[in-house]
Amino acid sequence: MFLTHMALDINRRETQELLKSQALLCLTVRAAFAGGNLVPLFRVDQIGSRQWLVILSRLRPSLYVAHERYGYLGVFPSWETFDYDDVIEDATEGSIWRFELNASPMGLCPVADERLLDETWLNRWLRESAVPNGFEVRSQHLMDRGWLEVDGKFLHYARWRGSLRVTDTQMFEAVSMRGLGVGQPWGEGLMTLSRTYGVAE
Repeated sequence: MFLTHMALDINRRETQELLKSQALLCLTVRAAFAGGNLVPLFRVDQIGSRQWLVILSRLRPSLYVAHERYGYLGVFPSWETFDYDDVIEDATEGSIWRFELNASPMGLCPVADERLLDETWLNRWLRESAVPNGFEVRSQHLMDRGWLEVDGKFLHYARWRGSLRVTDTQMFEAVSMRGLGVGQPWGEGLMTLSRTYGVAE
């Protein structure tokens, strides 16, 4: 698995339009892979004063076209790709990690039902979803939630930061690669890990 970070120049009009459209983001990410059929997990992170397109994929992306349209033209390349296998392999049973997750609990909905943005409900969904996917949530902070318009419907999303403990190595490896929730066709479900907490409880 590969984890890629690409810096987005938010002062460019094209980038501002990109960040308003989940459908355009999906097309941009797909275009980074041969054939354009691969649908990797992705999200946009704010790190410091910059926004970064973060992609988790089985293949190494080629972001030359995206760089020309949305990156910093004076900086080449504007992205870095890392081997993420070591992180996934280290996430063994009992290990503790910080995580950041962007997921869609409900996928596409015909209407934007505000009840699905309730913080208590969302946090319960995360805790309950963790159990069959090989981890338990130790702490969580709901950073954002809302709706993204996609093809005339509304994509439900939420973002958390927190800490987790791996309870089943194989199940956790699987969900790390396929994503959590039901929004994977639109790139949702990416959970990245930080080694801050070490490996043993």
